[in-house]
Amino acid sequence: VMGPTGAGKSTFVDCAVGRPAVNAGHDLMSYTKEMRPVRYPHSDGIRNIVLVDTPGFDDTFMTDAQILREIAQWLNAAYKKNIKLSGVLYLHRISDNRVSGTPLRNYNMFMELCGKENFKNIVLVTTMWDEVTEEVGSARENELQSGFWQAMINLGSTIHRFDGTMESAWKIISCL
Repeated sequence: VMGPTGAGKSTFVDCAVGRPAVNAGHDLMSYTKEMRPVRYPHSDGIRNIVLVDTPGFDDTFMTDAQILREIAQWLNAAYKKNIKLSGVLYLHRISDNRVSGTPLRNYNMFMELCGKENFKNIVLVTTMWDEVTEEVGSARENELQSGFWQAMINLGSTIHRFDGTMESAWKIISCL
């Protein structure tokens, strides 16, 4: 689970596994300082799902390069343990009224990191729908689809709304 600081990554992971959102930060400082894998049994009763809460881009304490290095190290260690990556959820606050400067750089860096051939394994997730009206949120969502996210969508990425419920989280996870 990736995205900018404050997009709701920790909240998403906690919600998906039925934990109260105690691991999420709600103040001005970044909360997640290291990779936080959370194992949860899949509904098929056979497999486990591992959701990985990552530090956000534009972090209070770490540079984007440090964050990418930490993610790469975790992925390398997981690969050596035969843990397979199914995909990436990239969270974006629908409450943001602009995609400029840092968020745009972070999104571009994220696209480079994943590579075009992997866009089909990326779910673009909008969060914080409770902070905007449906009309405003839908207009922003349409703008993301037809502008900033269009290249990824054209190459297979999908878009979903996270409404803060466990059911919503698992609907999104199931896309992978």
